[in-house]
Amino acid sequence: MKIRKSLWIPIIILSLFCCTPISVNAAKHQKSNRTTTITISAAGDCTLGIDPTIHHTFDGYYNKNGNAYFLKKVKPVFAKDDLTIVNFEGTLTTSSNRAMKKYAFKGPAKYVGILKKGSVEVVTLANNHSMDYGKTGFTDTTKTLKNNHISYCYNSTIAYKTVKGVKIAFIGFSQLQGTSASQVASAVKAAKKKRAKIIITSFHWGIEREYHPNQNQKTLAHSAINAGASLVLGHHPHVLQGIEEYRGRYIVYSLGNFCFGGNCNPADKDTMIFQQKFYIKNGKLLKKKDARVIACSLSGSSSCNDYQPGILSGSSKKRVLNKINTLSRGMHVTVGTKGRVR
Repeated sequence: MKIRKSLWIPIIILSLFCCTPISVNAAKHQKSNRTTTITISAAGDCTLGIDPTIHHTFDGYYNKNGNAYFLKKVKPVFAKDDLTIVNFEGTLTTSSNRAMKKYAFKGPAKYVGILKKGSVEVVTLANNHSMDYGKTGFTDTTKTLKNNHISYCYNSTIAYKTVKGVKIAFIGFSQLQGTSASQVASAVKAAKKKRAKIIITSFHWGIEREYHPNQNQKTLAHSAINAGASLVLGHHPHVLQGIEEYRGRYIVYSLGNFCFGGNCNPADKDTMIFQQKFYIKNGKLLKKKDARVIACSLSGSSSCNDYQPGILSGSSKKRVLNKINTLSRGMHVTVGTKGRVR
């Protein structure tokens, strides 16, 4: 049967009204069920500068090689992820008001280019060196970071980043300043109120050159996760410590040194990048665990610190992964030969 031309337009319009709502609803349903993956990398202590009273070798490497040199070997990892966080241990200032302490670190503002060239987007300043040059040094540092679009967290100052429509909170505390579980819980609560779906909590804690976390570290780490933290990161011991799984979340007790200008030849050069993928579905963070350890050395030389951390392979990689497994005994974590955390 032929349809008269005069009836074509009403039929077409009717078909559009019938079909369009189905298409829109299907699209909304598809969007709501989509899983978003966020990859976050974490590394340890980065001191981009020197203690002027001790040595100047870091400055010499900068003057010779420029800012791209320092994180060149690990940038492929940091550039490929969604966000990278490190512990920034020191100041970016010209202040001469040095604190009365054994070590006090500073570098010029231009050293912030090391972080930018290395694809580091977030730092924690909650450590025992952020005030090495008083309030002036701290203010100079935060101003330089802000001007270069690098976010920072420090005590009640929470860093927020939005990636793929997902809000991520970075919280930093120093237990050396007497951080309490209630302070941490309040910060996590504040991040939740801001609708952060992923909450990364960093702590400066423990004892220098001690390979095992103490009870204070464990208690604070557990309280952070009990409050709702998605991942707990630690630093200050300057060496690696173990990894724990607690209530389906990871605690990395110490990431060790990384790009560390504070020591021209550390006895222990082992370090790592801890990288985790987070999965968001229907606006909620899934319990899916997907993390890996990337074994590294803080220097390309075994006899000195060349301030250029690099990724290990072969027997060196195996040795560091075995070391982390040994340090993680009793913590419900095993690191596989390829670095996968199980």
